[in-house]
Order: sequence, then structure tokens, then C-alpha cells
Amino acid sequence: MEQKKRRPTRQQRRNGLIINILTLIVLVLLVFEGKSLISLFSKQDIHERILAEEQEVFASANLLPTETETEEPTEDTSSAADTSSEPTTEQTSAPEDVESGRETGIPEGGSQYMDVVVPQQALAVDDSYFEDAVFIGDSRMEGFRNLSGITKGSFVTAVGMELENFYTDAQIATAKGNVLVMDALKDINFSKVYMMLGTNELGAYDMDAVKESYRNVLADIKTRSSSTDPTVYVYSVVYVEEALVTTGDYVNNANVDAVNLKILEMCQEEGYHYINLNEILSDGSHSLIPGASQDGIHLEQQYCQEWLDYTKTHYIPAV
Repeated sequence: MEQKKRRPTRQQRRNGLIINILTLIVLVLLVFEGKSLISLFSKQDIHERILAEEQEVFASANLLPTETETEEPTEDTSSAADTSSEPTTEQTSAPEDVESGRETGIPEGGSQYMDVVVPQQALAVDDSYFEDAVFIGDSRMEGFRNLSGITKGSFVTAVGMELENFYTDAQIATAKGNVLVMDALKDINFSKVYMMLGTNELGAYDMDAVKESYRNVLADIKTRSSSTDPTVYVYSVVYVEEALVTTGDYVNNANVDAVNLKILEMCQEEGYHYINLNEILSDGSHSLIPGASQDGIHLEQQYCQEWLDYTKTHYIPAV
């Protein structure tokens, strides 16, 4: 008697279906990988192949990137390359810029005195540095006191102060009345001197005589110091804007250069320190920056503040 075939159970049918599905998946993968291998060894550039496959995938999902999105990586890469090259350029050009900047405003023939020109320091001092300093000078120094924002230091200033009237005119206002400059210094403890004279001497015929007068005045000021060896800073005479000057033909930049050259000579001979304000106040052509002054001589507030900032970075460090 012929044996009757048994029908497959439900579990057997399910397992068979799973096996068929897995077999189908394996076949699909084999076909896909085979296609990929063929593509891999084709002559098509690998980079182009990857881009093409990406576009197919994105297109099928409606996620194809726009032209702007695809161009961004190229732009970013270029920008990064430019940025990385900038520091090298700045490092190689900086020394030349610093050197040429230091000589801006130095009169012709003054380059031999650069050893007394105060260089810029890496760190700026604060106002406490001026607690033991006295600032002496004419109306320009008075403007510095009133407009720069400086909060420390003593000031002995007067409009019209010059070397000739230094010992003769009681021009310094005090609680006891007007006194001579040297008398005003008696009540001040100072070990640093900041001096600015010379603008009112621009009409002098003999600049050598101006130099000797300046030397004698500073020597006397040092005797009033509370220090046996005070530090003496001498500011350059600041350039003028000649088109605005109405005080006389002698107030011109040729005379400013002439008096500054003599001041440089004196500083080298006496061991004083020359602060070259014309480095920042010159237009680069031996003249005051246009707009820095209403009358061509006395500085506006902004430039008095720059004067203070410059002083804070130009000093002789303590040994």
C-alpha cells in the first residue's frame, strides 16, 4: 500500500518562507557587490563615481543638494588656506614697519640719535607710573593735562612758558599766589621729569643757544628732585599745521625740525630720553595730522588721549 505524503506544518512553511527571503537577499547583495566591483575597476575616476552614486541616492529621496551647498566646501577650503598663510606675511613685514615707524617725525640728520629715542615697550604702564612724575611745559602740556584723562602726576605748566622767562616770570598758579617754576617745584616730590618746551622758541635765530638754555633748565630741575638720579624724558616739539597758524611766520615745521634736532643732540649728550610724539602725530611728511588741531598748534582731545597712550608704552623699564 502506497504511503501517503504528509502535508508540511505551518511552522515548516514559515521557515521555508524565511529561507527563501534570505536567499533572495543574498542574491541581490551578490549582484550589487558584483556590479560595484565591476564599477570599481572601471576607468571612471573614483571621485566622480562617488559623486554620481551620491546624486542617485539623493535624487531618489528628493534630497539632492543645491548648487550653493555643493560649492561651500570649496570656498571654505580656499579661505582656510589663505588664513594659514597670513601670519607668515605679517611676521616677515613687522620688523620693517616698526623700524620705519620709529623714524617718522625724526628731523633730517636725526637718525644718528636714535639710541636716545624711547622705543615702544610690550606692556603699557598704568597711571600709577606717574605718581612720582612732574610734567613741565607750555600751553601744549597744559592741554595734555586738561584733555588726556591722566589721573596721576604733578603738573607745572603755563601758557607762554619758554626758556627765556623760566627764571623771570611768576607764571605758576599756587595756593600762595603765582610763583616761579623753580619755586613751584620745591613742594613736589618727583623722581621722573617729563618736559615739553620749544614751541615758543621756534622764532629763535640761534638754535644752539636754545639747546644750551634747555640743558641749563633741565640741570636745575634735577636739583629739585627727591631722587639723586631722576629719569628725564624730553618730549619732541610737535609739528604744526601751517595753513592754520596765524601767530607768525616763524611757527613752521622747518623750525620744528631744527629745534628737535638740537633737543636730540642735548639728550644724547646728557643721557636724557627723547619721546618722539611726532611718530603718531605726524602726517608722514613732517607736518601735523590734518584735523588734529583747530588753530594748527594746540591738540584736540582725541590726540591728547593718544599722547597719553603713547607715553604709557614709551618708557625706560626699571633695572
